[in-house]
Amino acid sequence: MQSQYLFLALDLARERADEANRERLAALGHPARPGRIRRFVARTAIAVARAADERVVARTQVATH
Repeated sequence: MQSQYLFLALDLARERADEANRERLAALGHPARPGRIRRFVARTAIAVARAADERVVARTQVATH
């Protein structure tokens, strides 16, 4: 009887390990979370806009002096 419980426990452990592997592989299939990509794009856009503003301000200061 104990060997039957042992086999059931081993079978259950194998099923759980297979399930964990499937979830891990599925997570690797998705490159990144969309939120991270959106944040990166937004931060890049803000950096570009700030750089453009600094150039405009620098040109304006040179032209007025």
